[in-house]
Amino acid sequence: MNSETPEVRSGLRGHVQDRLPAFIATLIGGAVAMFVNAPLTSPDDLIANAGSVAVVSLIGAIIVGMIWARISGDVQSRSRTFNIVLTVLLLLTVGAAAAIEYGAEITNAIRYIVPLGAIVTVFASVLTPVIERWKTQNVSLVIAVVLPLTMLTLGYLLTVNEFGFTEAPSLSLPPPPKSS
Repeated sequence: MNSETPEVRSGLRGHVQDRLPAFIATLIGGAVAMFVNAPLTSPDDLIANAGSVAVVSLIGAIIVGMIWARISGDVQSRSRTFNIVLTVLLLLTVGAAAAIEYGAEITNAIRYIVPLGAIVTVFASVLTPVIERWKTQNVSLVIAVVLPLTMLTLGYLLTVNEFGFTEAPSLSLPPPPKSS
């Protein structure tokens, strides 16, 4: 069978394997974004941190995996369609970041969200067809199980270390400024 021709997969295993390439590629991009997150100016340190990037990357990986599985054809034609869809999703992300920054008046939303979204998009776009061509799906399955757990653990640990949390943070308002 030609490596460019998609295999017909059936059952639960086939259902999962159809989504694995995009799932894994997006999570790899999410892992890179987690570490790039540190030097960026976050709109809100309690909400926009390594832990939230890990969670959003995991949700994005599930969605991108479903998109990849719905596109039919050989790897090259799937990749073209997939890149168009990812570009549209990135443009929607830019629009959402602009709406957050200007509509909700949250500063630095564009500077924070857009670079992280672009990183995840590029990794998903480039790596998905490469991973699709791999012959060993068992390795992909192990990566798909281990990578999100590792990302969530690292995201939690980076967030805890960044803020020094020993218990859940208090969401109370700071004390009023002292008058002179």
